[in-house]
Amino acid sequence: MSDEMKVLNEQEVENVTGGGASGVFWDNGGAIYYRIAARDTLSEIALRAEVPLSQILRLNPSIKNPDVISVGQVIRIR
Repeated sequence: MSDEMKVLNEQEVENVTGGGASGVFWDNGGAIYYRIAARDTLSEIALRAEVPLSQILRLNPSIKNPDVISVGQVIRIR
């Protein structure tokens, strides 16, 4: 994982407020999740998490169009 990516535990995630150009990554028993923030793109998230975009799409079958994501949406990264 990239040095830019901070992985939070579940309690820390609950304490996160606000938004910005980058959301929050957290570990939930070995699975890494991410909360979408304003101006995020799936390509940017994949780069920051050092995973292929295809992996994010495979783990999140509810994403029908990779260009359409919502602020606050939670996606699985690993």
